[in-house]
Amino acid sequence: MIKRSGVQQIFATPVWATDLEPAYADELNARLLAAIKHLMGPQGELVAGRSNWQTDPVLHKRPEFAEFIGLVEGAAQRAAEYLKLRSRDFAVTGCWANYNPPGAHNPSHSHPNNYFSGVYYVAVAEGAARIAFEDPRPQAQVMLPPVTEHTHYNGNIVLMEARPGRLLLFPAWLGHSVPVNRSEAVRVSISYNLMFRDYADAISPPLWEGTSKIDPSGA
Repeated sequence: MIKRSGVQQIFATPVWATDLEPAYADELNARLLAAIKHLMGPQGELVAGRSNWQTDPVLHKRPEFAEFIGLVEGAAQRAAEYLKLRSRDFAVTGCWANYNPPGAHNPSHSHPNNYFSGVYYVAVAEGAARIAFEDPRPQAQVMLPPVTEHTHYNGNIVLMEARPGRLLLFPAWLGHSVPVNRSEAVRVSISYNLMFRDYADAISPPLWEGTSKIDPSGA
């Protein structure tokens, strides 16, 4: 009776994960953590009484973070290649450190006016940190019936594990949050945004052509 039956995944939302070699991650994270604590200065003593502490979003302009920014730009290049984008030249538009003491969290948000966003984990307690990605389809919230097992097809939240040396990259419009830090250790991460370096020339022009060809030089 049935000739063929199958399932197609449509309108996929990619999240890229890169795990650094453990030895390299340990060495890099030690340097990053030292630089972040230096930027915190005396404010570090007050963190325990706050829900979250963040640097100004200018770490990409500081020389002590140049090596890390190179890793971020490399991840964006690989993602652009995966997406078959014509323009693959990205610039980091903002980069900041997050310092979350026990009990801290980050509420749901997205990163407007950028193409990619991401986070890198410098220091997290093993098995005690995750990031929550939210279903971007508003209609998917209309009905969430009981299920026998939670899967990517019947839920509206996807949790990904955070671990030192893991770099995540995702569409900047994708809503996400950070659950409460229920460990006894401080959770340290670095977030970043990327946009096409030459947006006006490479991205903004119309993607269609008219039937009558016109020389843009006016000749």
